[in-house]
Amino acid sequence: MNFKELTNGIKAVIFDLDGTLVDSMGIWEKIDIDFFKQHGMDTVPEDFAKNIAHLSFLEMAEFVIDKYHFNNTAEEIVDTWLQMSIHAYSHDVKTKPGAKELLKKLKESGIKISLATTNKKELFLPCLKNNGIEQYFDHFLNVNDLGSNKSDPLIYLKLAEKMNSTPDETLVFEDILMALNTAHNAGFKTVAIYDAASENQQKHIRETADYYIKDFNDITY
Repeated sequence: MNFKELTNGIKAVIFDLDGTLVDSMGIWEKIDIDFFKQHGMDTVPEDFAKNIAHLSFLEMAEFVIDKYHFNNTAEEIVDTWLQMSIHAYSHDVKTKPGAKELLKKLKESGIKISLATTNKKELFLPCLKNNGIEQYFDHFLNVNDLGSNKSDPLIYLKLAEKMNSTPDETLVFEDILMALNTAHNAGFKTVAIYDAASENQQKHIRETADYYIKDFNDITY
């Protein structure tokens, strides 16, 4: 895929974080295992990651309480997850191959860049700083701040507005099918990036997205 062709007519780009810009799924698998062990469950429930992938932190906690009948409040569960993950995002989570090079090229080309994430600022900012890419972003937005999730295009529309671009002038990079569907249906141009956590959805992801890459090194300059 050629960079000039990909960005032809594009004024702005929106990136998801987990599974898209950074390879963090292994981190969350470990957190999930440790979290459920703390609550007396030896294994993570089947399809747990799939069921919560598009939700905000608070919605994830509410899902856990409703589905598994935990006695904690949603706020207590969110705080537990936050403390378990801060260290991992500050030190262990790394960008996917070619991510930094793409961000640098976009910035040099005068294209605005934003982050649309389900993660809290306490996690995504240390992660971006640790990987040396924070400076490339013009805007950051968290679905929690909007009381929304990625089944709703609100986060993409808000960021496009901040970057003075229309959906058809904006590329959205995502790794999960629901988010790609949401952005696509709202008129955005979409780029799917492979992530192992969505292995069983790759056929549908390829059919949904305007473009598909295995990693950012698939983009030539």
